[in-house]
Amino acid sequence: MKVEVYSITYRILLSDVQQAKLDRKWPDGGPFISYEKIESLLEPLPIEDLYWSHHTGQFIYFTVRGDDFEDTVAEVVERLERKLGNV
Repeated sequence: MKVEVYSITYRILLSDVQQAKLDRKWPDGGPFISYEKIESLLEPLPIEDLYWSHHTGQFIYFTVRGDDFEDTVAEVVERLERKLGNV
């Protein structure tokens, strides 16, 4: 029997400035940067289970599926830094 890693869940520590950008709200209370916006930013990368919340601390969580974990994570970090600013 051969066992292979198929997916890995990662978390990225956010700076105070990055967290503040994710916490911004529209006047109606909706998030300024929605899950849908971040998910579309990360397409077509093999990312699932994208999550952040004030309950989890200053982290974004996501699961990478496939074979090229390192390059995918590097691309996620690069795209998030473009959207939220550098750490």
